[in-house]
This record gives sequence, structure tokens and C-alpha cells, in this order.
Amino acid sequence: GQMDLLCRARDIDDAKNNPDLSPNTRRLLGDVPIVKRYATKSGLVPTRSYEDFVELDRRSVVWVVSAAPTFSLEPKEWWFPIVGDVPYLGWFDKHLATNHKESLAREGWDVDMRGSIAYSTLGFFDDPVLSTMIDEAPDADGELANVILHESVHATVYVAGQSEFNEGLATFVGDHLTIEYLTERFGPESHELAAWVDGEAYGKALRERLYQAYRDLTALYRRKIPRAQMLQEKTRYLERLRAEVGFPRPITNATLAHYDTYHGGEEAFAKLYEICNRDIREVVRVTRVVTAKDFDKTAESDLTKLVDKLGKGCKKPPVPAPRSAKGEPTAGRSPAPPPP
Repeated sequence: GQMDLLCRARDIDDAKNNPDLSPNTRRLLGDVPIVKRYATKSGLVPTRSYEDFVELDRRSVVWVVSAAPTFSLEPKEWWFPIVGDVPYLGWFDKHLATNHKESLAREGWDVDMRGSIAYSTLGFFDDPVLSTMIDEAPDADGELANVILHESVHATVYVAGQSEFNEGLATFVGDHLTIEYLTERFGPESHELAAWVDGEAYGKALRERLYQAYRDLTALYRRKIPRAQMLQEKTRYLERLRAEVGFPRPITNATLAHYDTYHGGEEAFAKLYEICNRDIREVVRVTRVVTAKDFDKTAESDLTKLVDKLGKGCKKPPVPAPRSAKGEPTAGRSPAPPPP
């Protein structure tokens, strides 16, 4: 599948002039170099990725299969060289992905399968822009920028076997940089920014509800009740949840575990962001030095200790010199204490 993409890749400049592509696609392809420059300016490693374009005849480039036990939200993991343990498998062939999903289900796993519009090879290959990454909506600039920025974070910071850190950081940094990019590129009152913010508001509400489900089921699985009763309560809960949020596929333990992988570290990274004086580039800078030695175990889900350590490396803003009543810097005097 990877070789097929590489063989189909065509230079973006050539693709922009292809009259068979929609005007919106050609316009967005023209913005890719601008997003890449913004990523580099923001401290992300410049790569040769996203200089080519691949047109696919499908809406997903890969299908991602994940699994979890019947009464646990700890994801099943697979080990690979270089990237270590990961809580999912990606398939270029939907039929093969479906077969693997069904095989895991027969083994007794809760399973989930979703289509993905992009993935990163972590800089080992020159990843192309894929047609699956481009939405035909006229204000889809934020969607494309976010994918490029998210995957660029992976090419900058990646720790083998630490999916919650890797995905959480890429999501947090990518989302923040997307807002900054759209604001700088199109303006704070632009339709492009508004469309992205509206979509994020919906996504945040969904994530909060899924987090609540994660906590509720964690509590259920700790109860000392018969397995048949636990299964019945779990099934009813997940069916109600799916109807409530209008989810496009059945929600399982694997679905919730997947959301935790991508968003479970949000609170920890938000804390680091505050420690780093709300400077997302400082977050990028201090996380670039993270290695496997900074974690107590593989697949670490509690990032609190790591964030506390990284926070000590954040640059603090200079303390302004105390000023007199006339606005002149004072000499040899301590400023008066603030009123109670």
C-alpha cells in the first residue's frame, strides 16, 4: 500500500494545474507550502513530506482496527520495529481490515474499525498530500492544515511505545497551531476560522461525552457483580450512548480506548501549555527532548510526572522593571506592595 502511494505521487505544482481536479482542490493544494512554512516557523521539523499529491478513488487511505477486552478499556497492542507497541493496526485494504476485525471478534475481543484520511511515516518516507485529506467544502482550509500540522508533530516528536503521549501531543499542538495559522492567514473574523472553530466545538462536546462514558464503564467494570449482569448493563449503556451522540458505528470498549489514546492526555498538555506561558512553540521545544527513559513504563497513560518535569524547562517571561508613578523605571527601590 505504501509503495502504491509512492508510485502514484505527482508534484503538487503539476497537480495544481490539472484541470481534472476541482477548483477548490487546486486552491487548497496551493496552500500546502504555506502551511508547511508555518509548521517550520512554529518549531516543527521541516521534512520533504507534502510536496507531492496522490489522488485516490476512496475516502479513506487506510482502515484502522483496534481491540479491547470485554470488560476492560485497556487496548490490545501490537509490536513493530522502530515504532514499538501501538494500540491499533492500519490496513490499506478494507476487505482485509474487515476480516481481521471479525477474527478478533471471534477471539472474544471488543473491536472497532474506522477509516482514516491520513497517517504519518514519521519522516522515513516523503508522505504525500492525499485526496482523502481534502474536503470539498469551500471553507475546509482548517481541516487540511490540521492534518498537515498534526502529522508534522509526529515527524518532530515520537517516542516508541508511547501512543498516548505521541497522539495526545500531536492533537494538542496541531489543534492550537491550526487556530493560529487560520487567524494569521485569513484573519480573526474569517469564514475559514469560524468553520474550524464550529467544528471543534462539536468535537469537544463529543469528546467530553465519550470521556464520561469511559469513566462510567471503568466504574462498572470494577463492580463485584456477575459477568452476565455486567454485560447486560454495558450493552444497554453503549446502545443508549450511540443513539444519544448519533455515532456512525457501534461504540465498543475499543472505540472508547481509541478516543482515550488521542485525547486522554489533553488535560496534561493543557497544564504544560499554561506552565509554558500559553506559548505552543515552547510546548514543542520542551517536548522535542523526550525519550523512552522519561516514562516509567510502556504505554504510559498518566503524563502528570512527565509534564511537571518538562514544565521546569519552559522559558519564563522576563519580569518587567518596577516603574515609578510617572512611568520611569525606579532605581534602588522595591515596588510598593499591592493593595489587599
